[in-house]
Amino acid sequence: MTTLLSLLGLLALAGTAAAQHFGSVPETSTIVGIGFSLILNLVFGGILVAAGPDYTRNSISEIRSNPGRSFVWGLGVSLFAFVVLILSSFIPLLGLLLVVVVVLVFVVLIVIGSAVATVFLGSLVVKPAVGRSPSLGVSLLVGAIGSTMLSVIPVLGATMVLGITVFGVGVVGRHAYLSMV
Repeated sequence: MTTLLSLLGLLALAGTAAAQHFGSVPETSTIVGIGFSLILNLVFGGILVAAGPDYTRNSISEIRSNPGRSFVWGLGVSLFAFVVLILSSFIPLLGLLLVVVVVLVFVVLIVIGSAVATVFLGSLVVKPAVGRSPSLGVSLLVGAIGSTMLSVIPVLGATMVLGITVFGVGVVGRHAYLSMV
């Protein structure tokens, strides 16, 4: 009975503690967030375009020719990483190592896939305007500006950027899988 009363007393204090104001966490301005997003898109996209222009062109071409497959692969790669992370939490020591490896591989896939998706978005916007395939640099610049501007829109923009990124992750994940098999 004493334990129950102690627990009820502790629970009664939880509401009071939650209502306390300890000051707010400083937030970054929207302009700083936009600038940071634009710089990250340009840096990672620039590395991709400079290090692998043929890979970038082939990836964009693959998304254009078979967008459904790219999207399904992106969802599959993401779901696979999530399931492996959940299942590895049941294996004590080996699971921790597996989590670290899966997270690192998935982060690399996301970074490269996001860069591919940024260049792809730019090529989608520029190609109809110029009537031909634009250079990778122009596609990167337009895609970085476009995805940064989309990310400012609270729910819809973030959802669109995530959807576009899934295409890039799908292509990169598929290429990684096929290179291992």
